[in-house]
Amino acid sequence: MAGAQLLILVANPGSSSRKYALYEQTEEGLISRSSVNIETSDQGIIGTLIRGDEPRQTIDLDFTDVSESSRHIEQILRDAGALKEKEHIDAIGIRVVAPGSYFMHDRTVDDEFTEQLQNAKSVAPIHVSGTLAELSSLQERFADIPVVAISDSAYHATKPPYAWNYGLPIHDADQYDIKRFGYHGISVQGVVDALWDAGKLPPKVIVCHLGSGSSVTAVFHGRSIDTTMGYSPLEGVLMATRVGSIDLTAVTVLQKKLGKTDEEMQDYLNHSSGLLGIGQSADIRELIERESAGDHLAHLALTTLVHTYHKAIGQMLVTLGGADAIIFTGTVGERSAILRRRIVAHLAFAEFHLDGDVNDATLNPERLTVISEKATSKPIIVIPANESYEIAKHVTKVLN
Repeated sequence: MAGAQLLILVANPGSSSRKYALYEQTEEGLISRSSVNIETSDQGIIGTLIRGDEPRQTIDLDFTDVSESSRHIEQILRDAGALKEKEHIDAIGIRVVAPGSYFMHDRTVDDEFTEQLQNAKSVAPIHVSGTLAELSSLQERFADIPVVAISDSAYHATKPPYAWNYGLPIHDADQYDIKRFGYHGISVQGVVDALWDAGKLPPKVIVCHLGSGSSVTAVFHGRSIDTTMGYSPLEGVLMATRVGSIDLTAVTVLQKKLGKTDEEMQDYLNHSSGLLGIGQSADIRELIERESAGDHLAHLALTTLVHTYHKAIGQMLVTLGGADAIIFTGTVGERSAILRRRIVAHLAFAEFHLDGDVNDATLNPERLTVISEKATSKPIIVIPANESYEIAKHVTKVLN
């Protein structure tokens, strides 16, 4: 398929949302035609269409569950004019978050892949179930179109051996494939590519992906050498509804006290913990507003969040032997000037200082934006996450 023009549909399934994007591969490279976000809200299912520099459009949807999105996405794109009458989707790329060495590579979906993903569901039901459901729906709707599974862990394959292992008996860890695989690799790869394209990629970079799921990654000469997420995306810093790193003994005791099954405990740690568990809300904006009104739990949730980020950044500073730049990405990392300010406030010792005015004005940037003081600071940069573009790029590589 080398040199051929392709229309690539990207699917990025979440637990309560579906994100799609349509790209055209041309001789000049990938061109974005549109993106569609479909999510569950208090008002029901909401669809949003984005095309180039045009304002966001709300889409009228005639279905009531996000799991039905893939059955309707082609018609949504046609109605929006993004997919013309005689055009057809040529390939599909789907983001895959699953533990296991098998999933450290991008792969064309076949029976073997589906079987491996089904097996992974038993050890990581929270993150694999939605992918399996979306994959099944896509294959049903687009039966003759190749689907490429893009690994969210592959970027971290460059980590040195000592960054892969837990303190387990090595034979057991190897036999049962219990390793620190890491995630958010697609996002971090996009950040590295953006820095390279802008001529701003120094040797030592710390990437802070802050969203509903969050992680911190150490990048050395463009390659991952450590990251906070481990066997599953549950490990690491405090997140919106995920607990982050926790002592297994504490989990075992809590499970007995609450009388929960293993599956119920997984759900508890992934969906009822984190900011939601401490501050009774997973919404950063709400927590900041409540904190300013004197709410103790909101303050505790936010300060705990920032503390886990400080620990993670400190870990990566030592891993790298210092840092030449710090990058913020992800929905919250791009939009919350307050959190960025609180995180960077403790990093003066590492020569990082914010330009307060620029930081406060950077609330949803469309391109790479430097928010550090020009004369006194190493670069602090906000880069919009563009996972769909990275997925489309990987699809073309696999098909070629």
